[in-house]
Amino acid sequence: MNKDNIRTVTDMRINTIGLLKQVKKHGYKYIFRGSVPEAVLVDIKQYHKWMDELEDQRDAEYAKKLVSEPKGEGKTLDAVAKEYGIEL
Repeated sequence: MNKDNIRTVTDMRINTIGLLKQVKKHGYKYIFRGSVPEAVLVDIKQYHKWMDELEDQRDAEYAKKLVSEPKGEGKTLDAVAKEYGIEL
């Protein structure tokens, strides 16, 4: 944890706009109350990047799980459409 990335709740209350500008520039800031870390304020672009990476990781793990499962007989598209009353 870099000292430059630490701000206090008081800093946030007194200079919210300035803190948001710092977050946008540096990606994130740790928010402390007293000497205890309470939260992390993250730039929205960084947040979306992290969420995309997390989703990709979860998709890869799920795909690995599916590959290892036994295969069934399968159904044709026509059979599935008929089962669910869908016209093709």
